[in-house]
Amino acid sequence: MTKTRAVSTRWWHASANTANRMRSPFQYQSLTTLVRTLPPRQLLPFWAAIVSTFSMVGFSVDLLNQGRQPLVLLAINVIASGAVSIPYALFSMPVRKWPLTALTAGHLAFFVLMPRAFPLLPEAPPGRLWLDAVGILATVMVGYTLFLHFINSTAARYLVAHAEIAVARDIHRVLVPAVDCRIGGYEFLGRSEASGDVGGDLVDVVDDEGRWLAYVADVSGHGVGPGVVMGLCKSAMRMRARGAGGIGPLLEDVHAVLMPLKPPAMFVTLACVRGGVDDHLECAVAGHLPILRVRNGRVEEVTEPQFAIGMFDGTTFGSQTLDAQPGDLLALLTDGVVEVFDNETRELGLDWAKQVLAADHHRPLTAIADRLLSGSRAHGPQLDDQTLLLIRRRVT
Repeated sequence: MTKTRAVSTRWWHASANTANRMRSPFQYQSLTTLVRTLPPRQLLPFWAAIVSTFSMVGFSVDLLNQGRQPLVLLAINVIASGAVSIPYALFSMPVRKWPLTALTAGHLAFFVLMPRAFPLLPEAPPGRLWLDAVGILATVMVGYTLFLHFINSTAARYLVAHAEIAVARDIHRVLVPAVDCRIGGYEFLGRSEASGDVGGDLVDVVDDEGRWLAYVADVSGHGVGPGVVMGLCKSAMRMRARGAGGIGPLLEDVHAVLMPLKPPAMFVTLACVRGGVDDHLECAVAGHLPILRVRNGRVEEVTEPQFAIGMFDGTTFGSQTLDAQPGDLLALLTDGVVEVFDNETRELGLDWAKQVLAADHHRPLTAIADRLLSGSRAHGPQLDDQTLLLIRRRVT
């Protein structure tokens, strides 16, 4: 690979990692997203509920003035209080400091200046306090009823979506089970922890009569869409793994299968190792973190960067061959394990993972995996799927 291509690959990988670290807008601005998503017709009860609830402020102001406002001023206050409620809601989802400040100042000025245009009456007209009380009760009850109607209709849509997510979550658990097995002279341990209900990470080991393919994959993005592409990737990888040829042609075939079956902006980063024929292993990465080999406590990167699967038409892939000595440990990590940030935005980093592997390479694979995952979660919140695969050649 040329230097230019390697730099370009690292740039694409960094861009993908930045996108993956971004939380869904539903986690921070759920009400704003809901308002933008629902059709205007379905939002009418919501806005009407807000207007009706805030209209009671006009009656309350008159009640505080002992019912002595002119009827025209009472009507203006009721209408204005309801009308201004919508801008208040819009400027508060999320808070827009200057528009909200200007709106509040204008609203206060309205309450100060309007009584000057309409002086208070010497005494309350007959039945005015009764009118104010009924007005408050009516506007609050109408607002309450409309809120319930909106919540009920929204909840129905939520329950349908929740049921679909539950099905997708169950399918995800079937597609990405934990890996703990031995094939020939190798032992494998793989874990994948999704950051949400459905993840886009994948860990898998395919055994074809002693000839095996072990890999991890990470679909860009979060949620059901990447989960579907992840399932397609696993099907393609498993089908192609049972055929002849090296890893390069395998990745090219999977790339050709996935290109027309996914959104244009979505791609798959992948790291894989193939072995079982002799003492040599074949490995490759596609837009992924490098595969790490630990030998006698020394950690080294054993792969060259390449473009991700599904990124560009006509992409070709290569691989590297390395010898496997007894006791060697290979680690395949997705970026969610090491690209974790603490409260001061300090990244955990791949060097930390290398230090853990160097110090604990002699321990059981379960202990190493526990150390990596627990250390990652202790450093900062999990914002991305976290997946790892450890491969060790056993000492006979």
